Amino acid sequence: MKIEDIKKEIEELKEPGNEEWNHQYSFPNNIKTRDRDIDSPGYNVNKWKRLEEILSTLEVKNKSFIDIGCSDGYYSIQIAKMGAESVLGTDLDPLRIKRANFSKNVLKAKNVEFKVLDLYKIQKAKLFDYSIGLGLIHRIPDMEQCIERMCSISKCVIVEFKTLRGDGVDFEDHHASSKSNKFNKLYKTPTVEYVKKVFKRFSFVDFEVYEDKVSHLNYPRTIIVAKRDLSE
Repeated sequence: MKIEDIKKEIEELKEPGNEEWNHQYSFPNNIKTRDRDIDSPGYNVNKWKRLEEILSTLEVKNKSFIDIGCSDGYYSIQIAKMGAESVLGTDLDPLRIKRANFSKNVLKAKNVEFKVLDLYKIQKAKLFDYSIGLGLIHRIPDMEQCIERMCSISKCVIVEFKTLRGDGVDFEDHHASSKSNKFNKLYKTPTVEYVKKVFKRFSFVDFEVYEDKVSHLNYPRTIIVAKRDLSE
């Protein structure tokens, strides 16, 4: 695509009201999808630095992934570039899937596809090697059911989420407060122990927990890698 065409499409793929893209891509000729870079640990460029390091300790090459709530597709494309056999990025928002497919085409990414698809309607004869949900479980009303479904379709689950510090309660209920649109509502921020407890219900008992020890956020971002108990 020509530079002018890429720039035009980026603008056309913004939300009504000129809302920014969720993910910051850097396309050829340093064309970017957002007007400015954001340093927050919750944004994709910064989050990917943590995730890439974790994935480098796992088997990625020739493995199958499903990225639940993939948004604009950045992580799916990055995982595909690491040598994954296949990556399926899914989201309920058609606009985000349009952005993801546009980015895939500009970057000529391989072994990755994007679909508007409900997690609960996925039909899979064979388990995915990995299901991932980044910034997902605190943004949906059915956190426990979502984790259960991710466990049912994969051998290993990777979740990244806003985390409630301390003991005494399992999660803080934010009553669906909205950041910007219906897909960015904040429902619950769980503790690490509560998320682990939910995983254990579904025979996922092997955990690696990566806590954010650098930022000073009220709800720091935790990444959990949970693996199925294969002894059953």
